[in-house]
Amino acid sequence: MVKRDMWHEIHSRFKRSESKKSIARTLDLDVRTVRKILSQSEPKRYQRQTSGDTLLTGYQDYIKKRLEAVGYCAQSIYEELKERGYNGGYDTVRRFIQPFRKEAFTEPTPRYETPPGKQGQTDWGQCWTILGSKRSKVHVFVMTLGYSRKLFAIAAHDEKLPAFLKSHMQAFDHFGGVPHEILYDNAKTVVLSRNTDGSRIQWNHVFWDFSRYYGYRAWAHRPYWPQTKGKVESSIKYVKRFLRGKVFDSLEHLNNSLMIWTTTTADQRIHGTTHRRPADMFEEEKDLLIDHTGKPPYVLQVQLIRYVAKDCMINFETNRYSVPFSYVGKSVELQTEPELIRIYHEGQLIAVHPRSLEKHQVRMQSAHYQGLLRRYKFDRSTSSDEVQVRDLDFYESLVERGAV
Repeated sequence: MVKRDMWHEIHSRFKRSESKKSIARTLDLDVRTVRKILSQSEPKRYQRQTSGDTLLTGYQDYIKKRLEAVGYCAQSIYEELKERGYNGGYDTVRRFIQPFRKEAFTEPTPRYETPPGKQGQTDWGQCWTILGSKRSKVHVFVMTLGYSRKLFAIAAHDEKLPAFLKSHMQAFDHFGGVPHEILYDNAKTVVLSRNTDGSRIQWNHVFWDFSRYYGYRAWAHRPYWPQTKGKVESSIKYVKRFLRGKVFDSLEHLNNSLMIWTTTTADQRIHGTTHRRPADMFEEEKDLLIDHTGKPPYVLQVQLIRYVAKDCMINFETNRYSVPFSYVGKSVELQTEPELIRIYHEGQLIAVHPRSLEKHQVRMQSAHYQGLLRRYKFDRSTSSDEVQVRDLDFYESLVERGAV
């Protein structure tokens, strides 16, 4: 008998226009079983076959109705039956309930295999590590190729859309191509809303445009069904084991170490499922990936409007960035990138700053105050293009001096 979750998986795949033979092959079922399941309007519950009357005869229907309410607890059912005149023992009740309990709490884990070049699986993992002298939480992006199990991993400070798409492009460059389809979970960077069986999905429009730009098909797996992306889940655990207990000078140092480990260790090990090295299997699929050679990187420009304060500063993500003093009181547009902040006024670029990854920082450029400062002198040895990063105490002292 096919369990309830498998029944839903078969019907969900068929609604997405997957053929019966393909469903049977992927889920390791006979095609006749798939046809039979598709003919059922709802999953059939387990029916235990009994031989003759037992002490539970007359109580069985009551037990079946109460099982879900009591969480399939045999002791609770036993106590209720005693109040109803049951004279048998607890073990008889437990043995009767056991198959129902097993059906309710055991999820099937079919193995999904894909041909070379067809599928990649992607997800985030989070872990704590030491960056410099500070304990920091890093978000690790992992993409695993379904056939070879070759993986790409890179750490970021967050899982927002700019970092998400940039990590994709780095993965494509690492593999030398793009899988024909990529499987995702239902994060808001990918899916804004969906129904249970996946027949109606509202994609994040920027993400959808990104997937179309690189020519691959995005798949969002069914909620609460992590087995469909088990390859990347295993890869995330594997990467976390490498990071555990290590100390890095910076995020860049962490990612350099992660890349060396990926190519020299992860790709060279004998994989526990395929019993082959991912590097060897990758040779069979690298030429089947979508070629993206010469394709310009996808440009994600997040534009925000800010008004320049009297101190020649604009605020963004708790940090402050300077602009030329002539724009005080005017509105400016921010275009954010993972490493840079570009500030425009009426289409003209007026300032560029390195994007601060810390909180409550101030980034100032002395050239933005030239012609305004009189009583406070900037260090003449500092070139006009050099960014000065100051903490808030310094900036407050500047204001007290009346310099701005």
